[in-house]
Amino acid sequence: MKKIQRLAKRLGCILLAGVLISSALGVGKLTPHASAAAAENGYAYYSSEDGALYRVPTAGGSAQMISEYFEGSYLNATSKYLYFFDNEDTSKLQRLSLTEPGALISNFAGDKDILFYQIEGDFIYFMDDNGVIYRSLADAADDTQIKQIANNADTEFPGFSVENGRIYYNVLKNGTNTWAASKSRDGSGNVQYIAQGAIPSYSYIHSSPSTVSVMVDIKPAETYYSLNSMVLYTLPVNGGNPKAANAKSPLDANATYSGFWSNDYYVYNKGVTVDDNDDYVYSKSKSYAIDKNGKSFQLNQSGVVSLADMGGNKLAYVGSNGKGYISTIANGKVTSTKTLALSQVTNVYNLKNGTAAGQIIFYASGGAYAVNADLSLTKLNGVTWDNSSIFNDVSGIYYYNAEDNQSLYKMSADGKTKLKLTDGPVSEIYTVTTK
Repeated sequence: MKKIQRLAKRLGCILLAGVLISSALGVGKLTPHASAAAAENGYAYYSSEDGALYRVPTAGGSAQMISEYFEGSYLNATSKYLYFFDNEDTSKLQRLSLTEPGALISNFAGDKDILFYQIEGDFIYFMDDNGVIYRSLADAADDTQIKQIANNADTEFPGFSVENGRIYYNVLKNGTNTWAASKSRDGSGNVQYIAQGAIPSYSYIHSSPSTVSVMVDIKPAETYYSLNSMVLYTLPVNGGNPKAANAKSPLDANATYSGFWSNDYYVYNKGVTVDDNDDYVYSKSKSYAIDKNGKSFQLNQSGVVSLADMGGNKLAYVGSNGKGYISTIANGKVTSTKTLALSQVTNVYNLKNGTAAGQIIFYASGGAYAVNADLSLTKLNGVTWDNSSIFNDVSGIYYYNAEDNQSLYKMSADGKTKLKLTDGPVSEIYTVTTK
């Protein structure tokens, strides 16, 4: 048996706000629950060199100082408020008015110690350290709109996700046994129990137009050894009977924790281990994909460290050998694989950019590269892993330009246009909203 990274991941997810996805990109984060409205109506939130917090319209315009001195993390903004965790007390969720000049930062939800939050649509959802999940209109003027929607949530696994009409979370059934479960997002109706075990964090919940899939650890009490304990369940998007894809052959936990969702598969790394620093060791790993029916096939001889779905049965991914690949899949097997002419590749992302297929961006030793329709590459000049941010459902890449006093810029996903948003120097890009 192998050492597992589970304890580190469990403790880490307590501090990860639900506005973020599991991967961080350079100085920014991916935000899976942003509105799909046009980014030209939104704002980029950033800090100056002296620590002040600003926002600037993503279409260009005058920057607005929000706070002269700011220390916060996991930011998410609505049209009226900016939410974030206090860096000095990460159990306190703060908010700041974006419409009242000179407004003071205040605690949201009073003195509740909050483990996790997510903004979805018009509502904010959050869990406190008593295992109670609440929701409120995110733009409500005060706390009177807060309503309890679930209780007995397992605070050892606080991550949850609101998908369509339901919230998926971990509940203590009978007060003791952890179960993956769901409930109507407004709190009505009964709890639906999916499977005994725990969803490790919100990033193991994945929705499609018709279904929701969750990866459940059926032996969540084990925190040191990597067991064959991960089972993929799929159920109708509006609730219904869950179907286990691999109940008779659970996946290894390390293999699963080092994996990624695509539209149709979960890609995992068979044979990956963890070293004494809690880093994955891929030297003997190979990547595989499992579908919702439990059928698995080998994707590559190398492990996968980053993955993006291109649509059209194509997956773009980064091998643990530092190479970039694009594979075509048909009838449950890989029919072709193209190795890209890049070296020391580290990450790949699909920047939706308003289109269904989106734009695939690879990060490598030479910078950032967009994949063209013929699978050739276009270098995005000036964009590197260290100076840029990509946000899901937000068009464009945001970066600070080393050739222009670290000023904030926006570049189109294909690299053809760029817009200077503000004078520098910018020290951090916190988030970009679409409204």
